[in-house]
Amino acid sequence: MRPLANLILLIRGAADRPQDLLGGRTALEYANLPSLRRLTRRGRTRPFQAASSGHTIHAGGDLFDAFGVSFDSGRDLPLAAVSWRATGKELPKAAAIRADPARLAVSPEVAAVMDPDELALEQTEAGELVEALNREVFRSLDAELVVLEPARWLLHVGETPELTTMPLEGWIGADAAGGLPRGADQQSWHRLINEIQMVLAEHSVNRARREAGRPEVNTLWLWGGGVMPGSRESRWRGVLGQADGLSGLAELNGVPFCGAVTDFREAIRQAGAAPPQLVVADTPRAAGARADLGAKVDALEALDREWLAELDGALDARSLEGAWVILGPEAPTGGRARAPVPPCPALPCRPGRIWPWMRPSVPSERNLVGKAVGWDDLVG
Repeated sequence: MRPLANLILLIRGAADRPQDLLGGRTALEYANLPSLRRLTRRGRTRPFQAASSGHTIHAGGDLFDAFGVSFDSGRDLPLAAVSWRATGKELPKAAAIRADPARLAVSPEVAAVMDPDELALEQTEAGELVEALNREVFRSLDAELVVLEPARWLLHVGETPELTTMPLEGWIGADAAGGLPRGADQQSWHRLINEIQMVLAEHSVNRARREAGRPEVNTLWLWGGGVMPGSRESRWRGVLGQADGLSGLAELNGVPFCGAVTDFREAIRQAGAAPPQLVVADTPRAAGARADLGAKVDALEALDREWLAELDGALDARSLEGAWVILGPEAPTGGRARAPVPPCPALPCRPGRIWPWMRPSVPSERNLVGKAVGWDDLVG
């Protein structure tokens, strides 16, 4: 099977709605992206269905689709189990659910979910909190809380709870009540959240943070539960980038994972030697989740300078036989996070020199025309 392109670049959360703060333009239309505009001369922008399941980008809908991993329709994507798979170990219990440390800003009217990055937890702090929660709450339930990273925790459980949940980054700035787990088991899990909050409130780690004027971990955010999904023969021969669940999906499907991209020329070299390679950028999505338009524009412009300029040069030199640049769909937060995932722009890039009369354009989320393509259409 011959790949249709050596390199597939997914820029998560690049697309967006028009923003008043950007003069009615989208971030893609507003940002200074000369390399992306040059790449538009290499092919016609197509509508792309990045997450055909409809699961939010924050939950990994685009990544699960990219790997063709099957899952039960109507259930959460099992991102917790996939996150554990990145450790190279089997699940010690039947299922897992993410239980990420979080902070709520509580007022008489609302309990707002704050940016989890503001916690800046240290490894020792995370370990002490997890130890206390296991001792006081989870051990009696035959469950085990573990630390993947200081900001990413996981709860091993005996069976998959009957819940649908919302990813933590999909609810930043919104009222926590609207993002609580829903489903047949919701009452017992809501009670469990209350128990967790009581243990955290009195813990010495939070008392020390309180005295130092630092934000406290006052709840756990439960999401992404399920069993380990089945693997399949992967369409990728290598994966690079950073995104929650990316390394676990690569491990699950036996694909070499090369970590974060520090020099895009190395990604191009790997794509030329062993196509097709999937490269993922997550910074625009992360900025959008925090409603930081300035950071999102900065992230797009940095990718344009450091990645897309190199890609355009490699195509000009015919170092690659072709590439796709997927300007991934918006990843909204709060109530809009449950909306269906719309098509996004995708740009096929032919190699070779570009004739001067082929004019650049601005790839836009608006007025996408033609039949939408999907992941199966990128690699034949």
